[in-house]
Amino acid sequence: MVGSDGDLPDRFARRIVTIAPGERCAYVAADWEDALVVVEDGVVELECLGGDRRSLARGAVLWLVGLPLRALHNVGRHPAVLVAVSRRLPDRDERPDR
Repeated sequence: MVGSDGDLPDRFARRIVTIAPGERCAYVAADWEDALVVVEDGVVELECLGGDRRSLARGAVLWLVGLPLRALHNVGRHPAVLVAVSRRLPDRDERPDR
């Protein structure tokens, strides 16, 4: 349960990504692993490997894993803020062998 102050249980991690107006953030798949992402403020454009772009505005909920993306852009006049929430997973070295 999320506390009234926005704290998450220890088993979850929150990461906030802010993209300044006119800037881009290169897409690195590992950065978004196991994360639900919410556009908390602004508008973000997802640039596909083929060059097409799709705009997502405040309130959009995303799953960015496995998408053929090149970058995330902010073409607006205000910062775009993304909040990614993921489960805390044991370090790779601590995971049992499969």
